[in-house]
Amino acid sequence: MRYLNFLTLVFISIFSLSALANGLPEEQHIVVTGTATLDVKPDQVSIQFQATALESKGALAKQKVDQQVSTLLVNLQKAGFNSNELESAALYTRAEYDYHKDKRTLLGIRATRDLTYLLTDINKVNQFLDIVLEAKIDLIGDLQYGLQSPDEWQLKVRQMAVEDSMEKASGLAKSYNAELGKIYSVNYQNSYPRPLMMRAMQDERGKTTYQVKTIKLSDRVQAVFLLKP
Repeated sequence: MRYLNFLTLVFISIFSLSALANGLPEEQHIVVTGTATLDVKPDQVSIQFQATALESKGALAKQKVDQQVSTLLVNLQKAGFNSNELESAALYTRAEYDYHKDKRTLLGIRATRDLTYLLTDINKVNQFLDIVLEAKIDLIGDLQYGLQSPDEWQLKVRQMAVEDSMEKASGLAKSYNAELGKIYSVNYQNSYPRPLMMRAMQDERGKTTYQVKTIKLSDRVQAVFLLKP
């Protein structure tokens, strides 16, 4: 049994060394990892909010919510916003109760409609939020900042990582009095920019506002370069 375990260990070791060798050239080489980060100002924001009303009857609550949405659309058009960017989910209702000790009292029927607006001019976020509040809609949720062309930005930061790998390889080769040769292999996994989630806040005057932050893009690439003999 001990002899069998020894043979198994030898086989695993040979297999591991063989797998490692298959990924690297037999010639003299250098392995580097290029990295890059880029802070980009977002150029679009998806704003989530709710139109909601509590009334004694469901029909009245629904009517009030519809009026809020209608007022919002009119005000958006007057202010020059594209009302077609407003996405409206299905309206839903639920009974709302007040619980005191063992007694349950019906407060009314709550009607709610989830709304989302894609704004491509982030300089107008505060103006948009003011219009939402003027329509008696005060449940403002997440502000999801993003990029209209994320692939283009990711390609840029990827190129920065490639250039970083080349600079590192060239610098290391020079430090060891060697000359950098051709690229042998590249190991890369796609990276994607993540949206920036924020919430609307209120300042000292009670006015809804926000602070724009940057989206951090990063990428990395591992490269194997040959060294000239």
